[in-house]
Amino acid sequence: MALSPSCQAKTASNVAKILSKQTIFQKSQRIAAYFARDGEVNLQSVINQEMNHYKQWFMPVLKINEKSLGFSRYDKNSSLCLNQYGILEPINSANQILKAEDMHLILLPLVGFDRLGNRLGMGGGFYDRALANCPAKSDDGPVLLGIAHSCQECKHIDAEPWDISLHMVITGSEVICVKQK
Repeated sequence: MALSPSCQAKTASNVAKILSKQTIFQKSQRIAAYFARDGEVNLQSVINQEMNHYKQWFMPVLKINEKSLGFSRYDKNSSLCLNQYGILEPINSANQILKAEDMHLILLPLVGFDRLGNRLGMGGGFYDRALANCPAKSDDGPVLLGIAHSCQECKHIDAEPWDISLHMVITGSEVICVKQK
């Protein structure tokens, strides 16, 4: 189902408002986000708004050798390039790429989700590999917060053993605190 541009813009605006009020967002300094594509909720307005509020923003970059993601610093002066999948990435030297466990908060784009924290992505497993070393409890590592349109909620998603669960999901209309397994 394709969402109209006005529906996508409204969801992005609502998500930005909801996200900015969350305690975890307010206290996080290193935040990993993403550049929206293929109907994903666009976070650019909240990133631009919060860029000067003592937050460090990071965007995913492909680590080809590991078929995983690292996170590269992103600010208003960042140079960008397209990766092999046509997704924007900040250009930084390899020594400036951080691991997922170095983040306080990771905002993940979703294709689908359920209320148990199971998620569907684009299918490459990049996030699962990047998040594999993060502690399962948000007290010990980054909070994994999925961002989605309400219509992307599924009743149940069968998780594979390697799938990494979310701690929270924010849609344009609500915050979903995931039921712990």
